[in-house]
Amino acid sequence: MKLYGKIVLCFLFIFLSVKLIAQDPELAKIYLEQADQVYAEAKDAIEIAKDIYIQAAEADTMNIRANYMAGVLYLETVNRDYSTKYFERVKRLDPKYRFNIDYLLGRGYQYGLEFEKALKYFLAYKDKLRSDRSYRGRDKTSVYEVNDRIEECQNAKEIIGMPSSYTIENVSENVNSTWPDYAPVLNEDETVMIFTSRRQEGNTNENVDNDNFYFEDIYISKRQGVTWSKAKNIGQNINTLYHDSNLFLSSDGKTLYIYSDEGNGDIFYSTENEQEEWTKPVPLEGRINSQGFAEQSIWVSDDNEFMMFASNRPGGYGGFDIYGCYIEDGQWKRPFNMGPEINTRADEDGPYMAKDGVTLYFSSKGHKGFGGFDVFTTTYNGKTEKWNKPENLGYPVNTVDDEVYFHPTADGERGYLASVREEGLGFTDIYMVTHVGNLEKTAKDRISKLKERDNDFITDEQLEVKRLIDSVLNISAYQVYFEVNSSEIDESHDQKLIEMANFLKSHQNLGVQISAFASSDGNPKYNYELSNRRAQSVLKFFKENGIESDRLAARGFGILKGSEDKSRKAEVKILDLSRFEE
Repeated sequence: MKLYGKIVLCFLFIFLSVKLIAQDPELAKIYLEQADQVYAEAKDAIEIAKDIYIQAAEADTMNIRANYMAGVLYLETVNRDYSTKYFERVKRLDPKYRFNIDYLLGRGYQYGLEFEKALKYFLAYKDKLRSDRSYRGRDKTSVYEVNDRIEECQNAKEIIGMPSSYTIENVSENVNSTWPDYAPVLNEDETVMIFTSRRQEGNTNENVDNDNFYFEDIYISKRQGVTWSKAKNIGQNINTLYHDSNLFLSSDGKTLYIYSDEGNGDIFYSTENEQEEWTKPVPLEGRINSQGFAEQSIWVSDDNEFMMFASNRPGGYGGFDIYGCYIEDGQWKRPFNMGPEINTRADEDGPYMAKDGVTLYFSSKGHKGFGGFDVFTTTYNGKTEKWNKPENLGYPVNTVDDEVYFHPTADGERGYLASVREEGLGFTDIYMVTHVGNLEKTAKDRISKLKERDNDFITDEQLEVKRLIDSVLNISAYQVYFEVNSSEIDESHDQKLIEMANFLKSHQNLGVQISAFASSDGNPKYNYELSNRRAQSVLKFFKENGIESDRLAARGFGILKGSEDKSRKAEVKILDLSRFEE
């Protein structure tokens, strides 16, 4: 029997045969020994190792090493904010157990969106570095990394308080697995999704790589109505025994661009024939692939005359930069750097141009973000011939983890990306991002169009209604209350919300701002997610009752201080959109 199988059986035996009592140091030793064996010899079972370390830490809360390892493995996997519980124990038991324990605590709180606590520990660790400059142990984190984390927390405090016009949800258990799934690409009508996975199921290679995950393979899923089909391996013409990952899918779904390890990282492509078979990938022609440097991620225009890609070739502003390239006489010409408005001294990746031809989405470690890669958007200014300052898409799209390879849909209403989330199935999952309104951006266009249709715009005869809106509805808001941990709208609110929807139908210049909250029962990250789900529920109610997306905006704000039962709510406020026209 393989070691992995022995571990699973032993793990199950422990849980089924031993009743865990409050404190049992001897049992903790058994768990710790078993967890060490798992972690040392079968790191593809890292989640099992983590669970056993947790059991050891709970069996003996005074066991420093068990608590330390539980915290470390939380930071290495998912639910990283849970690490703080165990690191706090370590610090109480022995503040000198690890030199960088304050840094590790800061990371845990940063992942949990508790930025003030994170900053407290990062600053404490920075003081420790100053007081012991000669320390050279392996458990030392450099001051440069600490400074980056401090800057990220300061950025995040500002970004998380800004309005976000998106919500995010897991696409499907048919697509995602308990293994890393990422890099989703879709055709224009969103009927085909191709992505990269390191899952065991269907993998071309039954063995794991050096990092103890299965080799990357490319998988495909097709949408049937609103349901994605069970993902399957795309086939051996594309997938090999080693790493294979996708980069971009053409709008018609017939050309797939692929990353290859050849040449330190080159771009290949494959085409689908009438039998729905993919050809063996060949290198991209022209001057895109460089000698000895990596090209990763690519976007190609529908007319196949312009592309963007990321590369770490010499001459850039930092690590990986985003480059552009035009085609002339059927040949891709010399690539050019997209400029300092987009590229920074850090890494940029995953460029994707929207259908309007002027809006660019990309991921960056260098622009103002939460930490790791964040998704940004910018627009091209034809007058100045420069890109505008990139904007962070904000929470909940971006988190402290990496968000990269954002794929917007043709209508701009949705997008797809991979991310590590608490509600995920395992490691990285693929999520659908839904646009939920930004009245400041949509109101001007809507009011301008309404002015061309006098019967739809507010008239002098409707001034009394306008005064009512200004004096009452803009000041007070209808409160939709929720049960504990729930985002489902109670039917007692249906009648009032329907009345509001009917009123909006009669007055096309009005919109709705939905602000949702949670009580302080859970941790900050959970409360942000819950409040966002509540906001989305109310927004969905209005859309299902005939209110257009450009009249709606919704956002969760996390915790609302006050009476707990009055904090679990969404405030629904009617706004006069013409105010945004000024």
